Amino acid sequence: MGDIMNRTLLAVAALAASAGLIGCAGAPSMSWERVGDSAQRAVTSADVWAPVAGAAVIAAGGWDHSWQKSASNHDWFFGGDANQAADRMLNLATGLSVVTALVAAPKDAGSEETWSWRGRNLALLTADRYAVTGFVEEAKEWSGRERPDGIPDDSFPSKHTAVTAVHTSFTRRNLDYIDMDPTWRYTAKAGLYTLDGLTALSRVEGDKHYPTDVLVGMAVGNFFANFTYNLFLEGPPSERYNVAVVPETGGGMSLRAAMLF
Repeated sequence: MGDIMNRTLLAVAALAASAGLIGCAGAPSMSWERVGDSAQRAVTSADVWAPVAGAAVIAAGGWDHSWQKSASNHDWFFGGDANQAADRMLNLATGLSVVTALVAAPKDAGSEETWSWRGRNLALLTADRYAVTGFVEEAKEWSGRERPDGIPDDSFPSKHTAVTAVHTSFTRRNLDYIDMDPTWRYTAKAGLYTLDGLTALSRVEGDKHYPTDVLVGMAVGNFFANFTYNLFLEGPPSERYNVAVVPETGGGMSLRAAMLF
């Protein structure tokens, strides 16, 4: 199911990008000030620093292993179905991010600009998902932390939680571009944070991760998503970077970014 979802999302994004991201591109004009501002706002976002702070407190208190064992032994929420629940929640988060990307639109944008923005949204969502997956897999090798169930070099940070956070973060940001009652928007965002938390808990309860693993994974996913959204999707078109999916000689595709003018 997960592989099918991955291939479907990649195909949708590639088609949307090729249809909607073609423009009159000059030479890339990198604005490092904007890149730095986008990164700073991502780092200082509460959904990035708060999980890191939580992980630091747990590590300092020496509670990581005892809390994991307690959650695993008691099966508080998922009753032995925790890892399957994590897969289902990841698929739900993926679907919500795609649907909201296809509904959201910048205010006062024309039809062509709206669909171009939606295409970029889907392309960047896909790029972030695979970037976070690669980053987390490298981090697991570097950290060398054994999982609670004994699998070596596969615990820190949590990939399930990181990838879920990419999708829920994009969805939360997309909600700001959907015309809806503010109360419903707030409620929906709260529900997405709950989905993040339940995904994290399921991986701890399922004997796959420690609390610090899932909290840092959540922060990683949120950082990637917020940075990308800040840089490519916020602001007027003249101030945004644009992206395009480009065929490579010998096969394959690459995602390229530039300022369009």
